[in-house]
Amino acid sequence: MADPAPQLLHGLSWTSLALVLAFCTVSALEVVTVPSRDPFYSDVGDMALSALARVPVFLVGAVTMLVTAIVFLNAAGRSGRERIGVAMVAAVLCSLVAAVMRYLVGATPAADGAAFILKVFIAWLIPALALAAGCVLYLRAHAARAEVNDSALRGAALEKQRQEARLQLLQAQIEPHFLFNTLSNIRRLCQSDVAAGRQMLAQLTRYLRAALPKFRVDEASLADEIEMVAAYLGLQKTRMGKRLRFEIRVPDELLDARVPPMMLATLAENAIKHGIGPLAEGGAIRVSAAATAGELQLRVTDNGRGFASGSGSGVGLANIRARLKELHGERAALVLEAGVPQGIVATIALPLRRTPGAA
Repeated sequence: MADPAPQLLHGLSWTSLALVLAFCTVSALEVVTVPSRDPFYSDVGDMALSALARVPVFLVGAVTMLVTAIVFLNAAGRSGRERIGVAMVAAVLCSLVAAVMRYLVGATPAADGAAFILKVFIAWLIPALALAAGCVLYLRAHAARAEVNDSALRGAALEKQRQEARLQLLQAQIEPHFLFNTLSNIRRLCQSDVAAGRQMLAQLTRYLRAALPKFRVDEASLADEIEMVAAYLGLQKTRMGKRLRFEIRVPDELLDARVPPMMLATLAENAIKHGIGPLAEGGAIRVSAAATAGELQLRVTDNGRGFASGSGSGVGLANIRARLKELHGERAALVLEAGVPQGIVATIALPLRRTPGAA
């Protein structure tokens, strides 16, 4: 992948300027302490003042060299990080520019001219090589961190897409599972009671008109889910008559809680199919909700025949478990327990989350 447009001054920071200032200070002290043609200093104070006077002169050249190296290496892009030859060219270039800049600001004796520029260029070349190498190392480290961050972001995006695709697949598995069972019941009912079959078909139409928009979302309000499960149980009561009784008890303050769609309807369907349906006398279903310590608990309780061979291993329950794991990991679960005196209590536990902006 090609590098994006480079930031020409990327790498120029207060830290780099502080290092340059320190280097210039040390260089100035070195000049006044090493024996040379300069006059003998009468005391330490004179020596310090002489060194201090040289610091701005050195600083002009050093900052010029730093900025030139940073601009050149950034403009070179990937080559500026990977090719040592580019770093050497940067060192030569920034040394030359620094020497010329020192001459232009008047820090060069007028009589020396080009000879002094050459002398400054040679003096700065070795520090410039070290500076260019430091810039290259910095740019490499920054590029490596950026690549790691980009890789992590790409991985997170792919994981999110994978989860969304899996959720859509799981919901798509639930839809035909529910619809085919219901249509099969309508077909059987029409064979024995045409009027009741028509009534059930009309209720199914109303139920689907309300439910279909919610099939393709990851979350819904508990109020919407209660409305849906009530419509579903009303649909089944049309089919079963007095053999099915149901009640729904959900506190008003929990109606704005966010829950995965279709789970309550799936549990209600499972209770009817495996618990109440096989009994000649039928039974009752209770749907309830409660919250404690930041956890929402949704329960579907029936007084049907209870656990039997294959209980808890159906497609609908497997999908609920898979969706809860995808959405909430270990913080959510579906638990099936034996009811008292009979039947099954199905409990979905998941983090309590409210609809944004709800009262």
